[in-house]
Amino acid sequence: MRLKHFSLAEQVYNELLKQIIDGSRKEGEKLSEENVCRELGVSRTPAREALLMLVRDGLVNRVQRCGCYVKKLDTEEIAELFECRMMLECLALENGFDNISEPALLQLEKQLEAGDNKRSSLDADVKMHELIISSCPNRHLQELIRQLIQRTSPFRSWRTYDTKDIESLSLERKEIIQAIRKRDKALAKALLGQHILSGVSVIAEKQGIGDV
Repeated sequence: MRLKHFSLAEQVYNELLKQIIDGSRKEGEKLSEENVCRELGVSRTPAREALLMLVRDGLVNRVQRCGCYVKKLDTEEIAELFECRMMLECLALENGFDNISEPALLQLEKQLEAGDNKRSSLDADVKMHELIISSCPNRHLQELIRQLIQRTSPFRSWRTYDTKDIESLSLERKEIIQAIRKRDKALAKALLGQHILSGVSVIAEKQGIGDV
């Protein structure tokens, strides 16, 4: 297959990430630049950059003078990461709820309504979560959540890239924003928690292992 749109390295990264998550790429399988170039019809530079991104995100091991190998995907660990992030981000929403400004929410709503592609959908998601985090007055809590977001970012990116229904993802975000605008804290926290944990369910379903 040949890929198009996004940056070429990101396309290769997301395609390989999808294959790792759905089990097409098995644990211990070697990922060489040559094979990636041949299979995806790209040059060595984006293939190399994509492999380095996978190494960075802990999904591939790079062995000196031997190459890159797929790591075991620990679904239980991923579920725990998302669960921890959900609890902390809902706590941040609780603590900073009254600090979230109406103009910022309106601007985010407009972006969600205008965006209809995967790139804009992921960008809106990043901005929504950052708005919630930055409104929390506890800087240590902010830092912990951002670290967890970084660790879960490959799976968030994959979910957006791989889904065919961008509208459903946008709807999840709009409902969270609308609940905050209505100042319904309990509903906003419930929707935020569901939104974060839904990524785990999608990964589990992709691997065919049921709920985690």
